Amino acid sequence: MLKKTLLTVGILFAGLCAFLGIIWLKDTWPIESTSLKNEGVGKLIIGMDELQISRYYPEFATRHSQEETAYYYDDEANFIVHTDTETKEIICIELRDTTAGQNFTTKRGIGIGSSLTDVKREYGTNYRQKNTELYGDLIEFQDDKTNQKMAFGIDSSNEKVTVVVLFNYKKFRYPY
Repeated sequence: MLKKTLLTVGILFAGLCAFLGIIWLKDTWPIESTSLKNEGVGKLIIGMDELQISRYYPEFATRHSQEETAYYYDDEANFIVHTDTETKEIICIELRDTTAGQNFTTKRGIGIGSSLTDVKREYGTNYRQKNTELYGDLIEFQDDKTNQKMAFGIDSSNEKVTVVVLFNYKKFRYPY
């Protein structure tokens, strides 16, 4: 009797561990690569020299920290560009909201307010779904050749894009 009880508890415990492991791995589970070559937001792309930021957008302000330099398009921090302090290249581009006087979109025309259907039409269906503390529900595309990830925050009530993030995942760990 004791052996059957221990076996049952062991099987239930193994099942619980497998279930929790799958939930934990779902954010890092491999997905098929989506080409993000030359992808960017507005006129900026990952890997571009930071000198190009002020060339295309002279209104950017700069904030420095020890790890990185961040360029902010406006005081509300709706469009933020992070650069590497050593290489001086763009490693992350964040579009958090619409910006007055600008219509920032990805190279494929996706911006704040675009539909989830538009995102899938332009980027495909090879994405990872995440629920994040910072942005809520996200879908994330990954390009293994360029080491880039592009994430779109999606409002679950109307399936509209609420945030766009493009970054080099080898050089920048994005804090979702």
